[in-house]
Amino acid sequence: MQLTVLDILEIQNLVTAYCITTDNADVDGFMNCWVKPDLFEGYDSGAFGQCKTWQELKDFETHHVGPGGMANGKRHQTTNIHITPISDTEVLVTNDMMVLEVADIPQLIATGRYNNNKVLKTEDGWKFKYRHLHVDSGFFKLAEKWKAAAAHTN
Repeated sequence: MQLTVLDILEIQNLVTAYCITTDNADVDGFMNCWVKPDLFEGYDSGAFGQCKTWQELKDFETHHVGPGGMANGKRHQTTNIHITPISDTEVLVTNDMMVLEVADIPQLIATGRYNNNKVLKTEDGWKFKYRHLHVDSGFFKLAEKWKAAAAHTN
């Protein structure tokens, strides 16, 4: 299978929309990045949990971007988007992600990789079918430093 330039641009826009809708606390826009519930194969964010159904993912995102959610004050950046065609209607997408703190002192706080994520061409365009995020170990080391600093100040 050979992707058209339009296919590649749509897939790249999908990956970008995933981040922007999270940053904008746009749950409906975020869920529009996904296939319909009957085609959904899951979301695995490792230490942050798994969503086996479309509704579980919507509930997770609603909390994630809502009051007190971990996405508040953050900006998600994507880079190194690599697309591997599987068939005329399915590709695997790998991309790196960086999370920046932007509400407080701007700084890089996490990195990770979405590896071999399934993306399906639907009547509504290219949509995620399955995603797996591997959060790099440095994030957890940074989280331990934050915990130690908070315990020290209490």
